[in-house]
Amino acid sequence: MSTSTNAAHMSPSEKESEVKHFLVIDDDRGVRHFLRDFLQIQGCLCETMPDSTGVMEWLAKNPCDAIVLDLNLGHDPDEGFGILQQIRQQHAHLPIVILTGAGYDESKLQTAIQDGANGYISKTIPPEELFAALMRAVRSARH
Repeated sequence: MSTSTNAAHMSPSEKESEVKHFLVIDDDRGVRHFLRDFLQIQGCLCETMPDSTGVMEWLAKNPCDAIVLDLNLGHDPDEGFGILQQIRQQHAHLPIVILTGAGYDESKLQTAIQDGANGYISKTIPPEELFAALMRAVRSARH
């Protein structure tokens, strides 16, 4: 029986206890590895990507409960916004949480929200707060 069929027959508490699968898109290798390791310790599955290359193909083939996206990917200031818009067009209900560095331009964050991001958090917050924000995004997407 497929996972989606199983999920249809689960109670809300059973769905809450399912293993969560996250995608982290960040050009900083240290951030990617830290978040992957932290999320795995929390009992989650986590895939990481350094940029937008291959993201849409990966999403088409893999289950994902939420995405953590750094808007500043590489040297192209528009790459993060571009992949945000593509994801939102093809995966309307998939939660996307923007990960920002200190002092990031508030107007760009508001643009990301308008483009479909579910929220944003700073890279400087404790990882437990990031995890809580991701879980809130996953829960709100189910309602």
